[in-house]
Amino acid sequence: MAESHMPNWLNSSFFETALRSGGYGPNVTVTSSETGRATAAGDNYFSDIFRAKLQVTMDGRRSTTSLIVKSLPEKEEMAKVNILFCVMLHVRDNVAC
Repeated sequence: MAESHMPNWLNSSFFETALRSGGYGPNVTVTSSETGRATAAGDNYFSDIFRAKLQVTMDGRRSTTSLIVKSLPEKEEMAKVNILFCVMLHVRDNVAC
């Protein structure tokens, strides 16, 4: 379920670092990955959520694991959110009910 609009940093190196930090040990290697959105774009206002299915080897053994990754939206999306947030504050402060 690979998608063309995935962040560049969401790669094998990132996953290996995450797995090593999560207790898989220093010898874990990601041999393949399938990444995609875990939720539809726009479902989470201040974050993007991705799902990754990973094929890994660790000390000569092969296995499959999955990760959920939550991140800030790309810069362009954050700019839109910031503008909408400012508009919302302006309306709240200046429009009488």
